[in-house]
Amino acid sequence: MKSSSAAANPDDALYERKDSRKYFGQNQLLLANCQTADSVFNEYIQDLSSGGAFIQTDKTLTIGQEIAMTISLPNSRKELRATGEIVRISSKGVGVEFTVIFNF
Repeated sequence: MKSSSAAANPDDALYERKDSRKYFGQNQLLLANCQTADSVFNEYIQDLSSGGAFIQTDKTLTIGQEIAMTISLPNSRKELRATGEIVRISSKGVGVEFTVIFNF
């Protein structure tokens, strides 16, 4: 007999990730004011989810570096404020995993 606490379908995680992005399309860039321990800069967020963001930048940043962001939301006066850690670096920018989201 199967328990009601059986492991979730592995496809559920993928669905939740896609679902969290339904409000921000891939082609919709969001402006972010970013701050690290040694610099302040404005860049565009290419991809935003509940767990993190991809920042388009040519700044020299490192994996593990902390970053604070204020992201302007389109068609709204609200902003998303978050802190995070850089977890991925590519030629087009950096991936950030959120550690704290202050307000949405």
